[in-house]
Amino acid sequence: MVMLADLLDDNAILHQVYPLIAAHDWPGNLRRATAHVGALRDQTAHQETRDSCQWLLAAFASLELLPAEPSAALLIAELQRDTAVMSHPTTSVRERNILRLRQQLLRHRLSGISPGDVLPIPRVVHLIKTDPRTDDLPLLQYLCYRSILAHCDGYRIILHTPEIPRGPRWSALLPKLELNVALPPQLLGTARILGAAHQSDVWRLQQLITHGGFYFDWDLLLLRSPQHLQSDVCVLALERLEQGYREVIGVSAIGAMPGSQFLATWLDAMPAVFNPAKYVAHSTLLARRLALTWPSLVRVLDYRAFYYPGWSEQAMRWLFDPAECLPDDELQEQLTASTGIHLFCSHANFVHWARHITERDIDQPRCNLAKLMRSYL
Repeated sequence: MVMLADLLDDNAILHQVYPLIAAHDWPGNLRRATAHVGALRDQTAHQETRDSCQWLLAAFASLELLPAEPSAALLIAELQRDTAVMSHPTTSVRERNILRLRQQLLRHRLSGISPGDVLPIPRVVHLIKTDPRTDDLPLLQYLCYRSILAHCDGYRIILHTPEIPRGPRWSALLPKLELNVALPPQLLGTARILGAAHQSDVWRLQQLITHGGFYFDWDLLLLRSPQHLQSDVCVLALERLEQGYREVIGVSAIGAMPGSQFLATWLDAMPAVFNPAKYVAHSTLLARRLALTWPSLVRVLDYRAFYYPGWSEQAMRWLFDPAECLPDDELQEQLTASTGIHLFCSHANFVHWARHITERDIDQPRCNLAKLMRSYL
């Protein structure tokens, strides 16, 4: 079985073409990008990467007839033409595949000629509440939201919710959030979406495709600003692989530019695999499969970016057990590769360890998680 974790170095090299696509000297940089991908194709040991390079080279070739410095109007017209061709029933699968890549390249080029110093992923954070709970936020999830506010200063932070939530902790948060009060997605294809988590799976992709930005789950503790990820066209991370489980891509932290072709492809593919009884078939498993097929559309990070230490009993001990508590410098050293930590609050292991945590426990930190959360009280 091909492991996505073995392809992360190739993936990072592949995504080095995007700064070239966005920069001036379009003809010269298109040639440089073509040479870069050709070199990766010839040097990689992985057939999956070679196949991806071939598709990307075909997309580059389709752009060679554009003017030396294509205008925004021309790029928009090309995107509209490509969309029409992709939707036409006579368009072959091969041509659709090339057009999918071509659209991402055109969008990135368009972002590069926007006025001002605009990065592909805008300074927007999407938070989503679809569950029917009417009680206040639990303490640890409240502190996760506080961490996002702290590290995303200057970002638009939007809470998408069917109704305005209530409670003292929500009251402290709401003045700092934009509200989008709207009905969550009710259908995926022709299937009715009944579960709040599944509604959230769809809603986050819809909002990111339309507006771009970052999506963070309510149990994502942000450790630093996501600004270093804003140059990517779309970015996700692997979850930590636990013995006896399959490799998956985490969906609790997603960054994307508007119109992300990876997210659009993912959303389009969801109805065919959606099964309410198989919780992650349309989310973490499908995202991994598509990342193997379309690595040039999504930057995939190592699990340490957002999913260390994971959800296992050992991971929860590292977070909660005072016996595992590290000195501050060692704790920070262990998290140097981490932008955030997904706490897996719905997992039984988390529920067991978190059920008795109070504000006093956070304020007098005797465990690693309390040390990381204390400044957000």
